[in-house]
Amino acid sequence: MGSVQAAAQTVAYEGNDWPENVGWIRASFCNPPRTLIDDWLQQRVGPCPGDPLPGGQQESFRRGLGEFVGYASVFLEWRMVTDGPSSEIIGVAPASIVMAGNFGTNYHFTIARDQVRMIRDNLLPILYEPLSPDLPHTIRLELRTDASYALYVDSRVVEEGVPEGPFPQNDSAVISFRAKCWYEPSNTSWDYVRFGVIPDDASGDFDNEDDVDLRDFYFFHECLTNDRIGISGGPNADAGTGCRWADFDGDDDVDLADVAAFQISFTGPP
Repeated sequence: MGSVQAAAQTVAYEGNDWPENVGWIRASFCNPPRTLIDDWLQQRVGPCPGDPLPGGQQESFRRGLGEFVGYASVFLEWRMVTDGPSSEIIGVAPASIVMAGNFGTNYHFTIARDQVRMIRDNLLPILYEPLSPDLPHTIRLELRTDASYALYVDSRVVEEGVPEGPFPQNDSAVISFRAKCWYEPSNTSWDYVRFGVIPDDASGDFDNEDDVDLRDFYFFHECLTNDRIGISGGPNADAGTGCRWADFDGDDDVDLADVAAFQISFTGPP
């Protein structure tokens, strides 16, 4: 399928185009090289020639989140891999993704080869979670107004509780993701970055557009198979919190029975 962009109540950057071509604002320092390979955005960052460390090349992408203000439940999910060491985390490197605004609650994640640092909001302790090195990992945040939050690493709950407040709160809210060199060069690859309203369980409607179409099938197919690196899906595999919307029969996996239900619910092209 071609490039999947913001639609209805979901933003989905799928690594198959430059982010600045699909609604993100690019900022770079010292011209780091990058490539698009097999629907992955790959960033290479290192020291800037002639400049002292710490601090080197970096490239970031940002977009506003004002259209999501006031929704009862939202999620942020991304899949990526980096070879940068955890010693870089002190410099908010080698990779990071942030949701922030001018007031109250902010969410900040810094990812290294074998660890992720998670700042859930401003008033709660910082969390550190180990990662298996050299493998893609999926990290997901679910927010339900100011009532609860949950953090998942590869579909496993690592933390849940009550947030400081709702997010996003106003039009100042933004989301950004970045690769950066602090002391050590690194390679960071992004499979996808997704944000939006949490779809209803068993709805088949990933983007909350009140229909079931080819855009939804793009994501349904991912939940049905495990043919992409690091994704566990399909029959007899736990659908995980990110695929409950595709599990029509509520048996905790996405299989041929759900394919049949998806076909019945299908309303046509987007």
